[in-house]
Amino acid sequence: MLKSNKKVIAITMGDPDGIGPEVVRKALHLSWRERSTKQSHFIIIGDKKILGRMPSPVEVVDVPYKSAGEGSLKFLDKAIELIRVGAADALVTAPLSKEAVSCYYKKFKGHTEYLAEAFKVKDFDMMFIAPQVRLTIVTRHVPIRDVPKLITPKAVFNSISLMAKTLIEKFKVRSPKIAVLGLNPHAGEGGLLGTEDIKHILPAIRQACAQGINAHGPIPADTFFAFHTFSHSRESGNPYDGIIAMYHDQGLAPLKGLYMKELVNFTAGLPFVRTSPAHGTAYDIAGKNKADPSSMLCAIKLACQIT
Repeated sequence: MLKSNKKVIAITMGDPDGIGPEVVRKALHLSWRERSTKQSHFIIIGDKKILGRMPSPVEVVDVPYKSAGEGSLKFLDKAIELIRVGAADALVTAPLSKEAVSCYYKKFKGHTEYLAEAFKVKDFDMMFIAPQVRLTIVTRHVPIRDVPKLITPKAVFNSISLMAKTLIEKFKVRSPKIAVLGLNPHAGEGGLLGTEDIKHILPAIRQACAQGINAHGPIPADTFFAFHTFSHSRESGNPYDGIIAMYHDQGLAPLKGLYMKELVNFTAGLPFVRTSPAHGTAYDIAGKNKADPSSMLCAIKLACQIT
């Protein structure tokens, strides 16, 4: 496989039984209208028969498999191989089913963790991008009962620090202003509703500030999203460049409600750009030509823009 002079974006098809093939196909057909994608070459990794007819400049790598879970992981492994040998510069992943993949490979936790392990990256985060917002979650796909013990000063500081670094290096924000949400209702109400905000989150914010990062909080999550302070700070009138949420649904429930069609999952900390749409496999509409490719198109565009 020869490396193109253009930026090469590898795209995994995702779960063969989900909407991944459909949104990939639709998004690539739409991408030819976008200026940001015209300087890129695309390699889709998956099943040629399922993908169907693609735009002629798109290269398809056909990977054999026996089950949806096996295929999903084999597509990802092939993409990792292309990145490692320099045949691809960035990766866009269509959704897969963790349950299906875990039937084939029991240790699988998700795209993010698998890629971090493959490239031996210790500090990484799921970062969600929309035109108006960039948000990271400190804890990822863990049961809610485990969240409090995972909110340590080190974990919160690492997310703040990686957010600041990513905003500067990838998104060209000179001096990022970062909002840090509290864990408990009303950010703990001075310790009355939980002490994690005082004992774990506040020390991380102070450490970040001591290192020159413009971090603010802990901020109660309900009013933060309710009054759209993620777009404009009430104190200064300046926007927050990044948000740190403590757990999955705290950050993603409001973002998906506001920006579902525009939302992109970006993995901060990897040595290459990896993006994905913010939705899942949607088995209920798979194969019915009902899937909306908007989030996948945004994921492809973002990968092209920041690679």
